Amino acid sequence: MTIARNLALLLFVLYSANTLASSPYESLQFGIYKQQIIGDLKKTCHPQKKMTDDAWGNKILAIEDNKLYLRDARIALERNNEKNYLEAISKVECPEM
Repeated sequence: MTIARNLALLLFVLYSANTLASSPYESLQFGIYKQQIIGDLKKTCHPQKKMTDDAWGNKILAIEDNKLYLRDARIALERNNEKNYLEAISKVECPEM
């Protein structure tokens, strides 16, 4: 009985530690993807005004179709699929400045 209880407790602790450890990494990875996408979009769209990346990103996301294209670009980055990534980035409509 104690072996089963200890095994269950060990599995619970390992699962909890794994969950906690992956959260900061996922957040960091999202930030890396976001920076790459914004950097590549700036090369394409050439924003005229000085604005923060977040403000500029929100202008891009204000165009409804861009949400789908940016989602596709992020998924392509996660899957390391450069062809699909570049295709999705090329479809993004640049906002008027």
